[in-house]
Amino acid sequence: MSENPHHWVAAVAIVNFDLELGQSIEHVEPASFLLTEQERLNICYLAFPDSNSGCSGDTCYHFRIRKEYNVTKERDDISSRDSHFYYGYVFFRQTKGEQFKRGYFQKSFVLLTRKPYINLYSNIVQIMAPQFFESGKVAIEVAMHNFTCWEPIVPGKSYQVPLLGQVLSFHIPSVKDKTQNKTSEFPGHVLAPKPVVLRSIMESDVYNTLRPLLPHIGIIWELVLLSEPIVVFGPSPSATSALVQTLVSLTAPLRYANDYRPYFTIHDSEFQEFTSKTHAPSRIILGVTNPYFNKALQHWPNVIILDSDKDKTLKILNPKEHSSSSLRGKPGFYTRYKPFLHKDKNVKKLLRGDRQRPAEVEDIMLRRYLTELTHTLMIPLEQYISSLMPLQKQLNPFRQPPLLQQFQQDAFITSLNESNLKINTDLKGLRGNWKELYRKFIKSPNFELWFQSKGSEANQRLELLHVQQLCEADLYSWKTDKHEVEIVDMLLWIRDRYDALQRLGNYPDLQDHLKNHIDTLLEVVPTDLQGTLKPAFNL
Repeated sequence: MSENPHHWVAAVAIVNFDLELGQSIEHVEPASFLLTEQERLNICYLAFPDSNSGCSGDTCYHFRIRKEYNVTKERDDISSRDSHFYYGYVFFRQTKGEQFKRGYFQKSFVLLTRKPYINLYSNIVQIMAPQFFESGKVAIEVAMHNFTCWEPIVPGKSYQVPLLGQVLSFHIPSVKDKTQNKTSEFPGHVLAPKPVVLRSIMESDVYNTLRPLLPHIGIIWELVLLSEPIVVFGPSPSATSALVQTLVSLTAPLRYANDYRPYFTIHDSEFQEFTSKTHAPSRIILGVTNPYFNKALQHWPNVIILDSDKDKTLKILNPKEHSSSSLRGKPGFYTRYKPFLHKDKNVKKLLRGDRQRPAEVEDIMLRRYLTELTHTLMIPLEQYISSLMPLQKQLNPFRQPPLLQQFQQDAFITSLNESNLKINTDLKGLRGNWKELYRKFIKSPNFELWFQSKGSEANQRLELLHVQQLCEADLYSWKTDKHEVEIVDMLLWIRDRYDALQRLGNYPDLQDHLKNHIDTLLEVVPTDLQGTLKPAFNL
């Protein structure tokens, strides 16, 4: 795929179903957006629900497709791990009528973007697609013009933007946000008409999506945490994409490091890889609807088969009961996984009783519980990482700064005790084999991604402290008994630290200090050498 320079939307594709030709992309906006033949095929199949889904009327869902070309990652963006993928947000319309071949009109509106802002783009598609079906391509052209008027995506920023006569208000999360549902004040000026305010641009209706699995939320949380393979078998792409996306977010603020496909078909180019029985299942979460997967993925260790009744709780069943003799399989949660943590009594508070609570309240309660559960796990790790930081007295402004010490699993496990497992948490009494859970988690891609991020943050912090020390150093006294070669070496060292500081961010005061150091040292070198050095140190 070629990369569209505009960050909000990469492209819009209109996919038509023809009785003789099958699925085909009939229009792409902008026309300059290029697709390989395989990418076109994947999008064509993903743009339509399986015939077995029985979807009629309007159906909305999303998929995730691998790109052939990588793009540059944005700093401080929680979605930067998705730079190898596009998200497709689908609005599928099926209309019955005698004037249509086979008696049906079937067409999909697909919005492609690099951002996993599920709730935001789902709302955008539900504004754009109906107007397209009513007014044609002009609606797409107007919307694309609207997008060019939006300010660039900046994590941590709030927006109030126009789209086809409506106004959307939302907040873009950042890695610095404590939760993905951060609320923020919007710009002081209010556009007319009254804006549609999105509480979160990420997943919505989390509680009802997870409701069939709430009694087993602890097991599900562990499976996602440990990067275990999971397949979600649903009655429609809407059901599978909603649950898969919610599962991926269960361990927030810990980022999910593995691949996932909210909706996946038997026609996908990676079908053979994911269904092969010659190797262990990939660390991936798949959402599927085609009955063929009931047989093709029988060897997978964790299978969730959703009931058509969204409110029905799923029971844990033995995988042996997952028989291919049934076309779809009996609804249930098929797993042999034995959780490390005991079932938490606090989960009962999340289950709806006789009193109906507003959906927003239920979502907040569930998110708070899951966030607290993840924090319970991560606090001892955060404390251990802090102990790996070199002491400030070990920093020498005239030598390379030390790096974070290596993570030692045995040393960390030895450091665990009852008190540091319960610090800053309301989940008192959550018992289980925490040490074995940590041992397995430390081997997972989720831990690897987290530790890489923490290591990078720690080393950047050490580098900044090191520059601050150099800024505070008394080079005026240091230079008095130094030879010319030593002074030139120091100039080169300061220049190196200046370049490092620029990579760390915007620190004008520190940059000025380093410039003053350079000026101080240039004063004492011979005049002829000054003429050679000054152009190289003109910062």
